[in-house]
Amino acid sequence: MMRRAVLALTLAAAVAATTACLLKRSPQSRTFVLDALAAAAAAPPAVPPATPVDSVGVLRVSVPGWIDRPQLSGRTADGQVVTDEFARWGEPVTRGIQRVVTENLALLLPDRWVVAAPFPAKRSIDVRVEISLSEASRQGDGSVLVEARWILRGVKDDILAQRRTSHRVLPRSPGPGGVVAGMSEALAALSREIAVALKSLSLPASTSKDND
Repeated sequence: MMRRAVLALTLAAAVAATTACLLKRSPQSRTFVLDALAAAAAAPPAVPPATPVDSVGVLRVSVPGWIDRPQLSGRTADGQVVTDEFARWGEPVTRGIQRVVTENLALLLPDRWVVAAPFPAKRSIDVRVEISLSEASRQGDGSVLVEARWILRGVKDDILAQRRTSHRVLPRSPGPGGVVAGMSEALAALSREIAVALKSLSLPASTSKDND
């Protein structure tokens, strides 16, 4: 009995030591979020301004399934999709892209009320921004590529403007942190492009006046 007890304790100690060694050597997962042009200044107001202004609504963003996952995804030189199990998004990537574009547009268009879907029930949206990304990841050459198709829709679901666009950024630092920063930079360029299109639109008086 004594020998069995000693043997059991020895085995348990060996397993514990091995587990501790493995845990010590295993890399720890890191969490990342996308950044807007100016996170504090670009946040849209929680409620509409007292004076009606043209309103812009950013719809939910669509991405391919291989991008819409908790881990950061990328491509190798031969086009293979790879994921980094130790670099994860701090929020669903589609929600993060929608949030960043909304904050960027709010900063770039201070005379517009910019809000992300779902929209307030009692507030009419003059222009809705529809964004579909076909690519948003690190490429085999180390760059970060964002390819998108965006559409501006009016109150009657009519198309006011649309474009296919591509923005490539060379990360300023290595690793997943550089990739995320590069993607934020590419989304900033995409946001500027959409903001220019919104500024060029000749909109009627805000339809929200009819609902106030």
